[in-house]
Amino acid sequence: KKASSRILHIFLRESPDSTYRFWLASCVEAFLRGSDARSQVLMAQEGLLAHLVEGVLSPASSGSLQTNLDLLGELVKANPEVFAILNQVLREQPGRYNAFMQVVVSNLVDSNVFLRSVLLSLELFAAHKERLAAIGSRYVMEDCLLQRFLAHNTLRLLRDLMTVVSVDDVNQENICCLNTALSLLILARARGHLDRYIHALRCWEVANNKVGEVTLNFLSLLKFWKEYYLYRGKDCLS
Repeated sequence: KKASSRILHIFLRESPDSTYRFWLASCVEAFLRGSDARSQVLMAQEGLLAHLVEGVLSPASSGSLQTNLDLLGELVKANPEVFAILNQVLREQPGRYNAFMQVVVSNLVDSNVFLRSVLLSLELFAAHKERLAAIGSRYVMEDCLLQRFLAHNTLRLLRDLMTVVSVDDVNQENICCLNTALSLLILARARGHLDRYIHALRCWEVANNKVGEVTLNFLSLLKFWKEYYLYRGKDCLS
């Protein structure tokens, strides 16, 4: 952990255009994937979370947007205490939350892995809501900014994820958008909302004179997705 702490502090000092920043971020992300919840909280409290949020908002860091968001997704994943810190950071300055979410929704190829981490984490918190309250967790779902955002924007987000890439330009770098869209659809099906979502998407297509633009595009992508993952067992598990 001393080594990971040193790497973290070096990472926090690196400039946005540093050639070492990506590799340092990869090291921190690898540590977080194998760490426990306490290590996530410790790294968030040591400045990593605020640093990543500032990186997402800074035009100077636009070249490392995906790096910042991927690492932020790993930092908050399944950890209600880190979510509480994230809510606090997003509320510290007027307009910060809105600016942050605008960057997220405007750059879905870069942000979709972060969004998937948020989505699955919120699903976990909802399933253990009473337990979190019983142990005195600082996280309160009703006050969670990201929970509110998804509650009001899930259908729009799903539609955008289903169309952000096409069969002609899908590749190894952006196929993750399909995985995030599928995560939304799987959770919708589990809640009994899938038919309503599909109906709403088709109604949007008709109302905007874009019949098939969303649904047929996504069906074509799903055919590609099935072939892509057919012989990639480890990728399927991840």
